[in-house]
Order: sequence, then C-alpha cells, then structure tokens
Amino acid sequence: MIDAQALRHFAFFASFPAEQLQRVAERLPIVPAAAHSTVFAMGDVSATMYLILEGQVKIHRSGEKGEVVELGTLGPNQTFGELAMLSHEPRMATVTTLSDSRFLIMERPVLLDMLRDAPPEAILDMFAVLSRQIRAANEGDFRKLLASRTLESQMEAEKQRGLTQMVAGVAHEINTPLGVAGTAASIIARELDKLEALAVDRKSKSALADIHEALGLLSGNLERAHKLVQDFKKVSVSQLSDAREPLDLPEAIGDTLNLAQVSLKRSQIRVAFQNNLPAGAHTWVGYRGYLSQILLNLLTNVERYAYPAGQGGAAEVVVGLAGPDNYELRVRDFGRGIPPEHLARVFEPFFTTGRGAGGSGLGMTIVYNLVTTALKGRIAVHSVVGQGTDVHIVFPQVIPD
Repeated sequence: MIDAQALRHFAFFASFPAEQLQRVAERLPIVPAAAHSTVFAMGDVSATMYLILEGQVKIHRSGEKGEVVELGTLGPNQTFGELAMLSHEPRMATVTTLSDSRFLIMERPVLLDMLRDAPPEAILDMFAVLSRQIRAANEGDFRKLLASRTLESQMEAEKQRGLTQMVAGVAHEINTPLGVAGTAASIIARELDKLEALAVDRKSKSALADIHEALGLLSGNLERAHKLVQDFKKVSVSQLSDAREPLDLPEAIGDTLNLAQVSLKRSQIRVAFQNNLPAGAHTWVGYRGYLSQILLNLLTNVERYAYPAGQGGAAEVVVGLAGPDNYELRVRDFGRGIPPEHLARVFEPFFTTGRGAGGSGLGMTIVYNLVTTALKGRIAVHSVVGQGTDVHIVFPQVIPD
C-alpha cells in the first residue's frame, strides 16, 4: 500500500487534502505488469483508471488504413484511462507496457466517493488537469494525422508533377505524327482536285464526292486533335514552370475548358463560357498554370459533387471586370448545392463528403491557396441546396511580381 504523499505526486490529485488522499490510497490495489503486455485494447469497455508507479507505457491505435498510429508514451506519476472511466465509453486506444511496470488501479466508485467528500477547489483543479491532458492528447493526435496527410499530399503532388512532365513530353511527340498526317491529307486533297477533271461518269463523280467527304472528316479531326494537344501542352508546361506572363485571359480560360471538356463530356457536363470583358481588357499579366489548376479543380468538383453518378448537367464559367484594376471569374453549377453545415468548411484541409468518389479533401484548399497566395486575390462560395453553387473569384489584372 502507498501513502498519501505518493498519491499527491500525481497531478490529478495534487489539490486534495492529505487525510482524504490517505483514505483513497488504502483502497487502491497495486498491480504489476510485465514488459510488452497489453493493459487494455482499443474498444474495450471498463471503468478503470491507471496510475503509473513504475515503468513506461505506449499508447497507440489503429489508423484509417489499419496502420498503427503511436499517440505517445507515459511514465511514473502519470495517469491513463480516466476519460473512458468517466464517460463509460469504449477505450479509444490500446495501451501496452514498454518495460516491467506497476500501476495503482482506481475504479469508478472509488473516484465518485472521493469527489463527494472533496472541496470544490480540488474538484475544479482535477478537471483542469483532465482538460489539459485531453487537449494535449488531441493536439498530438492532430499533429500526427496532419503530418501523415501532408506526406500523402506531397507524394500525390510529386506523382502529379511526374505525370504532367510525362504527358507534356508525350503531347510534344504526338505533334510529329499529327503533322505528317496533316501534310498527307493536304497532298491527297491537292491530287484529288486534279482527278476531278477526269471524272466524266456518275459513278466516278460519286466516288470522288465520297473521298472528299472522308477527307473533310479526316482533316477536321486532325485539326481538332492538334488543337487539343496544343491546349494540353500550354496547360501542362505552364503548371510546371508557373511563369508570369502577359496572356489573353479569355483565350487562356478557353484553352483550359477545351481540355476539361474531354473528361466532362463523359459525365455529360455541359460548360458554357461567357466572356464579358471589353475588347481592350483581355490582356492579363499572370500565371496560366495557376489559373488552369483553379479551373480544373472547380470543374472536377462540379462533376463529382454537383452532378454525381454521371447524371450530367449544366455549368457556367463567366469572366468580367470587377472595378478598374481587377477581374472576376465565376464558376457556377445548378446541381445539388452544399448544405449550410458544410459550406463553412469547404476550404478546410481534408474535409470532403466524397471520399468514396475519389475526393481527397484537398481540392478546394489548393484552390483557396492559389487564389489568395499566387493570384493575390480573394474567393467566396455561395450555395443553396437543390439550386447549385457559385464560386466567385476576384484577382488583379496585373499580378504583382
């Protein structure tokens, strides 16, 4: 049995009177535990609190993917298990011993008897200690989770960068066979014109008309493929270099929308582009890559959240002036909308309602950071459930260098 002075070494009981601690100490059994043994497991239900006299324990739990997440270690004169004892809820972590240990065991009835006889100041001090311990545990848990998610996002960013480099190279290589095919189509068209003078009967003229029609389809699709490759090269290369340059803003938006349409068509998303800029206000000094990332992320959200399950729907991208020195860019949809309780968290890292649909919870965080940091602008999201979502972005006509 221990005495009251030994019990006072625990911050949990430091403010209680000595005579009361002595009565409690007489009711607390001492239990030994060998190294590498489990004190209790995550999910266990019990009303027991442990006070460490000797040794050291490790606190850990299972992560989202079944991995072991270490929450910390505790040593002499520290306690664990008090939260589950007070709340009657299952254990939120597993505790194992790192060395041979000895614990004082306090059951819930003993603590309740102690609180009934305790001065109010001692009770307040005890709960203040409990509050600090919970806050420290939550902050440690959050830091570990944030570090894990940050590492995942960095790996994803590197993977996307590598993929962008590869596709930019492939797009460059595709230009060569497209150029050869275009030249061949031009030669066929020129020679075909020479043959028209030789076509004297109806059958020959019909055959030449069919060839002309096929050649028109070939030339049109080659031109379309060439433009898609050029748009992709513009977007992918600028995302790697992030070069600040003068560019035609409506044209840059159109290039990105042409690229996005390849994916959006499969989901039956129809995007209308409305250019409200006067003729003399098209030149923007900014970053093509950042702009394209913002638009692609927003349009991906339209596809994933506004019109899920491939149901399809309409979206609008509108660009105009916001005062003498700023542009405004709006991306609107008319889909499901965002519930009020989620709207306040749309820019929060790792918050998503679509993790099962491939969402990581980083898309809108990236958009917010790009708008406010890279474009020196501001962003707001307005939404009504069942009516759609409107993302409103304002940024300078000349981004500061």
